[in-house]
Formats: sequence, C-alpha cells, structure tokens
Amino acid sequence: MRIAFGADDDNETTRAVVDYLSGLGEVVRVGADEPWPRIGAAVGRAVTSGAAEFGVVMCWTGTGTAIAANKVPGVRAALAWEPWIATGARLWNDANVLALSLKRLAPDVAVEVARAFFEAPAPDPDEADNIALLSRLDVDEAP
Repeated sequence: MRIAFGADDDNETTRAVVDYLSGLGEVVRVGADEPWPRIGAAVGRAVTSGAAEFGVVMCWTGTGTAIAANKVPGVRAALAWEPWIATGARLWNDANVLALSLKRLAPDVAVEVARAFFEAPAPDPDEADNIALLSRLDVDEAP
C-alpha cells in the first residue's frame, strides 16, 4: 500500500504516525517545507491521481489540512481525534484521507486513530448511495 503523508511540523506525534504507516507499506512524503494549504492539497492530489491509495495529513488542529485536501475533487478527508470517528469515516463515508492534529494528540493516541482508520472494514454497502452523492458534489451537482 502507498500512503501519501504531509505535515506542517515534525514532532514526536508525526514521527509516531509515520513509523506506524511505514509498517503498512510505502510512505510518500509530500509538501515538505510548504505551508499547510499546499500540504493538504498535495496529499489530496496524490490520492486522486493514484500515486497513493490513501493519505494522511497533519497540522496543528488537523482542520486546515483537511479543508485543503477536500478542495481536491475526489478527496474525502476526515478529521478524527479518536478511533471510533476514524473507523466511521472509512465505514460510512469511504474517507480516503485521514486528518490528525499534531498538537493535541499524544503519539500513542494518534497511532491508535490511524490504526482504526486503516483497519476499518470496507465501506458499508448501505451507504453507497450517500457516498455517490458526495462524489456528485465534486462535479458541482446538488444531491
């Protein structure tokens, strides 16, 4: 598995997440030394272009990089701060980018959230119509 990763800071939490992701496959670092909007967008483009299967973005709150990633059509970035949210993002929303706070999550918690995201079951077939509606929003069609 290839995972695009971008963060606007390097600390114990980001390093713990990258170490975990490295155990899942190849981590492609994008947006190094760029401001967080460019980092989020670069990760989003890596996912939608097929250069990576999933993406992980991190900034102080995780919100900014999630917003930036979601500006890329085809990205479904979800901000998660605990495992249940991360699992639900994959299960019910077919999220393809995980956004995490690098300031408010302890390293072990950030890894636990990432693990929940990557170990979540396949998207719930009962949500297929809703996920399709999200995709239609990418081409400016109202649901």
